[in-house]
Amino acid sequence: MEMKSEIRSVFEKVNKQGNRLFLKRRIGFLRFWLSITFAQRCYFLATSMLLLQLFFSIESRLFEAVMFGFALAGIVSETWPRFMVLWNSLPGKAVILFIYAIIANFALASASGLVNSITGVSASALPYSHNFALILMVPSWFFVTTLMALVGGMLVIFIYLFFLLLLKPFGVLRLWHKPGYRFVLSTAVARFVWTLGVALQLGVVAGQVGLLSEFNSESANPLITVEDTTKQQLESNETQLIEEQAEEVSELEKDLTTLLNDAKEKSINYQKTQRQALASFIYEFEADSRSRCAHPEGTRVIELNDYEILQIAKLSETEDGYVYSVEPCRSAAIGVSVTP
Repeated sequence: MEMKSEIRSVFEKVNKQGNRLFLKRRIGFLRFWLSITFAQRCYFLATSMLLLQLFFSIESRLFEAVMFGFALAGIVSETWPRFMVLWNSLPGKAVILFIYAIIANFALASASGLVNSITGVSASALPYSHNFALILMVPSWFFVTTLMALVGGMLVIFIYLFFLLLLKPFGVLRLWHKPGYRFVLSTAVARFVWTLGVALQLGVVAGQVGLLSEFNSESANPLITVEDTTKQQLESNETQLIEEQAEEVSELEKDLTTLLNDAKEKSINYQKTQRQALASFIYEFEADSRSRCAHPEGTRVIELNDYEILQIAKLSETEDGYVYSVEPCRSAAIGVSVTP
């Protein structure tokens, strides 16, 4: 009985100490959690999930989506207020509008090139189709603009880190932060790492979906060139490697080849979908079934000027499903026979 009571008393003491320690840890964590900002909490959660993924080899798309979602939420919550401050100032508004004007000019030029590659005529003759092509390219330009903003943000964060480290020996612990802002340097490092990670992840997703097809010449042929060159180099060096290294290189080559082939296929499919949608829009909405210029039955026309028309005919054997040809306008109004 005495032995049992002693064991029970020891167990109660250990239990009390454990509860106290757990309570202290819990209170300490709550104090830490309440003392940091929303963005810091997002970086903390994303970093914790990354460590869990590395230690336990978690392979889940949903897990990665949530992890990068926390990081993106932290980046946006810190960037948006500064963007609004910049927008509310006259010089900042001028800079932002200038950047958007540059992007809009490139987008308009790309849309014009797409219309010309399909029809063979200037996009100025097809204003509605030109606008529709621009709408089709909005997702690609949105992703590219986002990636450019993230890359620019990384450069700003790198300069900020450099100044923090440079001024730390002089007692300057924070720049452009509120007095109660904690963990300035560690937050800046986390912000830089997660900005880089989000930019790479968005780039991979955009490439796999095909949103970057407009920025690869000949539908991602440069990627295939890199892939083929890498493959040749790996094959030439394979005889000089030991078996373990060869296996690792083979796995890396296989993953790289699969990724590049998938990105190429998705880019080509996305570009084909764009072209088919634009070709259907031109035929159904831009072109006229009736015109003062004579044309064969079953075709549609777009009047380029008083003497020329763009004649469009459906033909399933072609890539886009339509055939385009510039024909003279045969009209009685200009003294030309209307007989086809």
